[in-house]
Amino acid sequence: MSSLPSRAAVTLWLAGLLIAALILGLRGEMATDLGRFMPDPGAEAGLPLDVDAGPGARQLLLAIEGGDAARRATASDGLADALREDPAVAGVHNGRGDFDPEALEAILDLRYLLSPAVTPERFSREHLDTAFAERRDDLSSAVPTMPRELIPRDPTGELLELGERLRDPFGDATRGQHGVWTDPAGERALLVVRIAPEAAGLEEQTELLQRVDREFTALAADDLNLLQAGPPAIAVESRERIRAEVTAFSLAASLALAVLLLVVFRHPHPVWLAAIPLGSGILAGAAVVTLVFGHLHGIALAFGITVLGVALDYPLHLFAHAGRRAAARVAGELWPALVLGAGSTALVYALMAATSFPGMAQLGLFVLTGILVAAAVTRWVLPALLPRGARERGLPEPRLPLPSLRPRGQRAGLGLLLVAVIAALAVLLSRDPFPWNDQLTALNPVPEEAIALDRELRDALGLPDVRHLVLIRGESADAVLQAAHALDEPLEALRDAGAITGFDHPARILPDIVTQRERQAALPERDTLAEHVERAVRDHGFQAEAFTPFLDDVERSREMDPVTPDSLPDGPLRQALEPLLLAPGEHSAAGHERAWIGQVLLRGLSDAGAVSQRLDADAPAGGAEIGLVDLRATTEAMVADFRTAALTRLALAALAVTALLWLLTRDPGRSLRIVTAVAAGLLLTTASLLLLGIELTLFHLIALMLVIGLGLDYAVFLGRPGAMEPDEARRTRRSVTLCALSTGLVFALLALSSLPVLRALGLTVALGVVFSYVAALLLARPVNPSPTPEAPGPGPGLLRSRKNPTP
Repeated sequence: MSSLPSRAAVTLWLAGLLIAALILGLRGEMATDLGRFMPDPGAEAGLPLDVDAGPGARQLLLAIEGGDAARRATASDGLADALREDPAVAGVHNGRGDFDPEALEAILDLRYLLSPAVTPERFSREHLDTAFAERRDDLSSAVPTMPRELIPRDPTGELLELGERLRDPFGDATRGQHGVWTDPAGERALLVVRIAPEAAGLEEQTELLQRVDREFTALAADDLNLLQAGPPAIAVESRERIRAEVTAFSLAASLALAVLLLVVFRHPHPVWLAAIPLGSGILAGAAVVTLVFGHLHGIALAFGITVLGVALDYPLHLFAHAGRRAAARVAGELWPALVLGAGSTALVYALMAATSFPGMAQLGLFVLTGILVAAAVTRWVLPALLPRGARERGLPEPRLPLPSLRPRGQRAGLGLLLVAVIAALAVLLSRDPFPWNDQLTALNPVPEEAIALDRELRDALGLPDVRHLVLIRGESADAVLQAAHALDEPLEALRDAGAITGFDHPARILPDIVTQRERQAALPERDTLAEHVERAVRDHGFQAEAFTPFLDDVERSREMDPVTPDSLPDGPLRQALEPLLLAPGEHSAAGHERAWIGQVLLRGLSDAGAVSQRLDADAPAGGAEIGLVDLRATTEAMVADFRTAALTRLALAALAVTALLWLLTRDPGRSLRIVTAVAAGLLLTTASLLLLGIELTLFHLIALMLVIGLGLDYAVFLGRPGAMEPDEARRTRRSVTLCALSTGLVFALLALSSLPVLRALGLTVALGVVFSYVAALLLARPVNPSPTPEAPGPGPGLLRSRKNPTP
């Protein structure tokens, strides 16, 4: 390659990197919600699911332990007061004064439309007599149920009724002797923190948890300890554990790889140059996915970078072959094999990119782009980046012991390989059903102790089940509220039957318009109510004129416009409604972007089948669609769907790659050897995992995709026509051995991780490297014997090669 094409290649490469960086900087959006990676399995049934919008997704659970009960209660009150001032917090509840009437003054004017107790009997002489007796007791009590200043406006106690509705989700919580929530044993003070929607991101939650720790440290004694649980705490701990282990293992792997390359090449340039094709591929893949999809999902990025690990082999092939030769010429000689290997791998992911499965399409496009860019950078850019001396005279000959493989040993090895493959097939066929593990616990990096703490605190507080909920979809908010209201009767029947212990839904906070109109109709005319009040106050020592505000409020409520989600004022009722009623734009339900979503929470669910059957039998007529959703089962179905789609695409890709190999090589024997080597490596790796008692997860599948790419790379290079000659065979075996050693070293380190995701990736790829390398080596065509001076017909070139062999 002349200097001008080299400069042109580097210029185009730099321009491409700049464009990719601009795309990511200006349009880059990193998605993290599962609903944008996997299709919505509930959509076909008309029940969209937005996992991140669940009412419990923003619920932080806190427990204070240590010290005595009084100090725990004091710390609970202090922490609750401090967190209520935090803009990222929508509400804090610790059992002390939760939902007291003073906090409900913002909705005082709306109480007769919202209170479930409003009926014609509510304003009868008999009921008013009872109500005034209770208010008289409040005046003489040291701890009144209603503040004295509200008695003239609300003698019937509608605010208390609304407070009970708000307290209902925590109805099973234990209130200790000091008035705050405790666990049943009384050894922990408990709090529930509801995070504001605008602070629902992982970064914002991380910062909030840090502020919670600081506030607690500032006010608590040394003998008190704060525990955090709930989805926000679990998500933050999960990310921190992953980040810590990934950082540690990345540093260890990078150091080990750098040492290996320095030992092999005795030169620093291969160490940093080897990362350029892979880095370029990652940047280009991220930019192309962002352009096509408008965002890049974090899962696709993480999996894509893992699968793109095969691109690290490309520069190593170049460096290992370049010994004392011009790098540009060597890159040209290797280009046909590089095209064959990279093209075959790219074809696999091109088929994935063509699927309608959003996450798989992103993963396929990312890897497809990255592989092609990495191969092109290795071919045209990398030689030009070498210093002038290395570019023209090559690098030092790599020092790496090579396996000795004589024809007799190769034939014996092939026999052993055949036996191993047959045994592997037997292992796979004997597993019925195949041990796929789609459970989220298999993918969860959080320790079991954290999950157990979350479950323990949730049970102590009587919080709704986070696994099951009833979803309602309607064309308007009122349609959803009407459907939720109609569920009261079947849900109460289920509670009476013991299938659930309680429930909550948006219509218990904000009634539908029809129900509000019925309550308005139950309000008496002013004259009638005034007469009833005058008679009721006589026996309880009140003056009738003191209750003029009560008469004014009732009269005004008779003509008031119904309350809607938009007109509901800020305060505890609005905060309670927001997670239960999602407006269009507040959820990511594919195909239902204009729908309103209502969520019915179930407490103490013991019989999901009975709930589902009752809902099917008694679902209210109308435009809304209702169904019970098992969040865990639904998410596991997403994982299973991804796995099934990936396996289907891989099967199609195997056929396409076989056809491509034959088309490019025009050598059926070579194509068959390559495909057989890849299949053998894949079979032996999978069977080994099963023999180790491992159930395969989504992470194992992603790792097996990388094994396919590595197997193709090894088999293609070892099967090059030029690799049959002794000198070139040594260089090729050395380059493939170096690739296998470097990849195996990195992933063997990952296999030591305590995190399921890293351990699965590490162990699978490490095994895959060994089996794919051995299979490719055994299935390569035998090397032509080295000529000797007595051998007939040795050409002068061969004689020179024999006198000065490449080490």
